[in-house]
Amino acid sequence: MFTLFPVTKKLQPYISFYYEMKWESKDYDNGIREVILPSGKAFMVFQYEGRFRGTIYGQERFVPKYYTIGQQSSNYTVFSDHKTMGLIGAAFKPTGLHKLFNIDVSTYTNIPTDSTSLFGKDIQPFEVLFEAENEAHKRVGLIENLLLGRLGDKEFKDNFIDVSIDLMHASLGCGSISSIVKKLNVSERYFQKKFKLMVGIAPSAYNRIIRFNNLFSELDQHNENDYRILSALFHYYDSSHFRKDFKKYCGEVPKQFHLDKFEFVKEAFVKNPIFLNSTL
Repeated sequence: MFTLFPVTKKLQPYISFYYEMKWESKDYDNGIREVILPSGKAFMVFQYEGRFRGTIYGQERFVPKYYTIGQQSSNYTVFSDHKTMGLIGAAFKPTGLHKLFNIDVSTYTNIPTDSTSLFGKDIQPFEVLFEAENEAHKRVGLIENLLLGRLGDKEFKDNFIDVSIDLMHASLGCGSISSIVKKLNVSERYFQKKFKLMVGIAPSAYNRIIRFNNLFSELDQHNENDYRILSALFHYYDSSHFRKDFKKYCGEVPKQFHLDKFEFVKEAFVKNPIFLNSTL
């Protein structure tokens, strides 16, 4: 089960949406296991039932109960031995985590980090209330209050990195980084440095994720896909380059990939592609 919740106006410049995810082992053949594509967003996650583990690039990562993770540069797998898994999360806009917490987001890329490092002692009274709550919308409200406390009187200001992200989304990830830099009238070296600080990965890597997710959202739900046409539409002029990206982001080459095996991916990246719009 995947449910979305809206964000209060004051936090909308930083956070795209809140969500609840619930999985039950009875719905899987060999325990809870989901493959997830990189989304272009950072996440703050609060597990309230069960615990899961995760692997990325073939390496298992320790996942704290309450954790924050920056950009994901490859597909990753979450799995659990518990009968039921339940969590509430906040999906951050590309620069949202940096601007809210004033951190180098690249240190969070692919790494689930204990959120107590961001909130300190403020997490303790929150945890007591969160653990006692049983309703999803009230859990979301507690998370929102925690984030509002961190925000304080801070005011959001767009900068050239936000503009570059809008340009990438407008071109569906098919535009070149050099053309974006020219429009911004900044040096490419400075742009690369600030983008990685605020977003967590290189602009070319982010742009590739946006392009692939736009392509992926066009997949036929019945696996009747002409990958040659799709790859050409999204400016993959080299078939080997397309297969490489497909394997990196999906975990399988196109011929072996069957969307029906990935229920969450099918729901969140194809049926209702919630990660595509930078303004969401």
